[in-house]
Amino acid sequence: MHTLGSQFIPPATHSGGLRYHGMAPLVSHLKEINALEAKAYGQKECFEAGVNFARTEGIVPAPEATHAVRGAIDAALECKKNGESKTILFNLCGHGHFDMKAYGDYFEGSLAEDKFDKGSMDKALEDLPKIA
Repeated sequence: MHTLGSQFIPPATHSGGLRYHGMAPLVSHLKEINALEAKAYGQKECFEAGVNFARTEGIVPAPEATHAVRGAIDAALECKKNGESKTILFNLCGHGHFDMKAYGDYFEGSLAEDKFDKGSMDKALEDLPKIA
């Protein structure tokens, strides 16, 4: 399993479920063998994707699910740009009915952008014990 250790604290975000800074062993393995590509998005661009999805599909996604929506939109736009026809599958893990305050903050412009500090990540990795 990949981890950044217990000393690393990710930035505050409305997508709290995504703040877990380890990956499941199977996901880690798939990443290691290049069977999947990991991508990171800022929460404002994810909320934008969530709003677009809600307007198009009639389902308000939970903030943590907007990251998958953003990824699916980006994949579709890439296919369109390249003239490709692909099936794009993503997991919409929850609705955002209990997250209307976060969406309100997005529309009001008061939703802070999460800022990732690579230096604190590097420091956390340096402090991890060497096992193998």
